Amino acid sequence: APTILRSGQFRLFFFSREEPRIHVHVAHPDGEAKFWLTPEVHLATTTGLNQRQLSDAQMVIETHLGEIADAWPVISAPEVTHVSQHGFWLLLGNEELLLPFAQFPWFRHATIAQINTVEWPTPDHLYWPELDIDLSVASIRHPESFPLIAEGGV
Repeated sequence: APTILRSGQFRLFFFSREEPRIHVHVAHPDGEAKFWLTPEVHLATTTGLNQRQLSDAQMVIETHLGEIADAWPVISAPEVTHVSQHGFWLLLGNEELLLPFAQFPWFRHATIAQINTVEWPTPDHLYWPELDIDLSVASIRHPESFPLIAEGGV
């Protein structure tokens, strides 16, 4: 689990793909906790931490809330979950999308590493830097609305 920050004996981190609601986990030598970040910072669950430690953890979270929130989309990065001879599946948040090579020919001859190297800079924009391919998420969800397909692919 990627560490977002450390403060004193607290380590704040996210679990990748755990759930869409923004939250942060806190580890401490005495125990652990999970805090929701919206609509306000509040304790979701804990084990082993006393009230003083929970208050201190919440203060750390509130002090670094912007930094934690900024890290959230980075941790929730897109993930290629399966590649076959027909195309590949891409997990975006809680949605899994199919990119068939017949409709997205630019990926047909790409390596697994090139397909797996994908960035999600905005909610409707995906970028494969090793292939220099930009796609809107809408074009993957509704390819029939985006009829332009390159001749012959890559």
